[in-house]
Amino acid sequence: MIEEILEFCGYNTAFDLLNDHLDEDDMALLSQDLINSPEDAVDFVKEEVERIAKDIFEWVDRDALIAQAEDMAYLNFR
Repeated sequence: MIEEILEFCGYNTAFDLLNDHLDEDDMALLSQDLINSPEDAVDFVKEEVERIAKDIFEWVDRDALIAQAEDMAYLNFR
């Protein structure tokens, strides 16, 4: 999924996207989080990439919207 977001934003790697849109302090904080919690590294990077994609590139998570619409339709059906 992260590859699709990167492609939408015109990037090949998450590092390039993050490096272009985070300042030095934010990159340092992200690095600190990655080092302190390596088991959560993928989630940290994905969340930051999604945030930048939404805020700057107006990316929308269509899968999440579809799932939400299906949930609402099911609730209305019940």
